[in-house]
Amino acid sequence: MKKKLGFFTISVVEFIAAAGVLLLAIGLFSFIVDEVVVEKGTYFDTLVFKYVASFKSPFNTQLAQIVTFFGTGTFLIPAYLVIVWYYRKIKKKQEAMMVAIVALISLLSGWLLKDIFQRPRPIQPLITGAGGYSFPSGHSLGGFTFSGVLIYVLWNSTIRKSLKWILSIALFLFALLIGLSRIYLRVHFASDVLGSLLVTIIWLSLTFIVLETIEKTNQFQ
Repeated sequence: MKKKLGFFTISVVEFIAAAGVLLLAIGLFSFIVDEVVVEKGTYFDTLVFKYVASFKSPFNTQLAQIVTFFGTGTFLIPAYLVIVWYYRKIKKKQEAMMVAIVALISLLSGWLLKDIFQRPRPIQPLITGAGGYSFPSGHSLGGFTFSGVLIYVLWNSTIRKSLKWILSIALFLFALLIGLSRIYLRVHFASDVLGSLLVTIIWLSLTFIVLETIEKTNQFQ
């Protein structure tokens, strides 16, 4: 049973908070789409590129290429499979299915949104091989989503709460670092990365709401 909090349970408060976050993320994503894809505004992206360029060096370029690897399917697909296998091993089929669905949605939504918005990539990239459209950033989307899944796994574990907070912040910062690596390498605009973060928040919030709804429905059966 969830602990009571006035007329609501904590789960209901969490549900409402998730719905609020979902609506806010949708609103911000729509704003970014209008500003940088429809209106083709460049001020924010140009400002970020100029700032990031001040850190350009051979070492940082090599480091950025290493960090960006963790947003690729080469890393993410095996990592997701390990998590799904772990949940199935401990007989948590619902969690295993959730992770698999979130991973698949993250991959498919990245492809679909790129094809919908068809935003050209930045010119003069520091690396070769980045093809397709720019918005949103697929690597950033993958990194943010995987970070969110790991945070979910953490908060459903038995480790102490202080460590959960520390690891959660570290995971988010590393996902943010993946996004920054894409900007540094000039294969994505800053707004591409920000858009990916918002898409991740939308999908994870929606997933949480669906899981809470299923859990409540099962409780009343």
